[in-house]
Amino acid sequence: MITIHHLARSRSDRAVWLMEELGEPYELKLYRRLESLSAEAAYKALHPLGSSPVIGEGDMMLAESGAVIEYLATTQGGAALAAKPGDADYADYLFWFHFAESSLMPELVREIMAEFGGIAFDHPSRQYARDRAAHYLRYTDARLARVPWFAGDRFTAADIMMAFPFTTTRQFTPVDLSDYPHIAAFVDKVEQRPAFRRCRQKTGEE
Repeated sequence: MITIHHLARSRSDRAVWLMEELGEPYELKLYRRLESLSAEAAYKALHPLGSSPVIGEGDMMLAESGAVIEYLATTQGGAALAAKPGDADYADYLFWFHFAESSLMPELVREIMAEFGGIAFDHPSRQYARDRAAHYLRYTDARLARVPWFAGDRFTAADIMMAFPFTTTRQFTPVDLSDYPHIAAFVDKVEQRPAFRRCRQKTGEE
């Protein structure tokens, strides 16, 4: 059985949510953040990266958000929420699945870290990061203006990857979605999904 080691307010939300969507059994172990927002020592000891998420299955321990969700999406629940080669939505699925962490999150995290670091709001580096983030958000909003879900017509693990920047991340630095109505509608839609609500209940982050 899969064990999800869940760190509060972290990317491991994705793993819990995905397993709830698939309706597959799993064990959930909860870990807290310290006042510094760092993970408690027990969590850091799980994997050499010391970061979230971490899942286990037998002797296997796997970290790195994209790897964790890809592993679960392709090995659990008959891969019902994954696209595969030959599927019409495969290329879009791959792009948005990886865009979440490879492109979008780094730009959003720049602003989070600048805020934590006390860098002036009008500092050129912060303005550059905001401009980059805005470019990616416009691109994302345009995608959702054309299709109901990131891969196309069906909900997939790509949506789970893409939701995180607008759900859990807002507990640190909210993303203003007033100029991105289609992203806002997407967030509202995913937050109404029963599996998403169960995830929040089980992790204590309603």
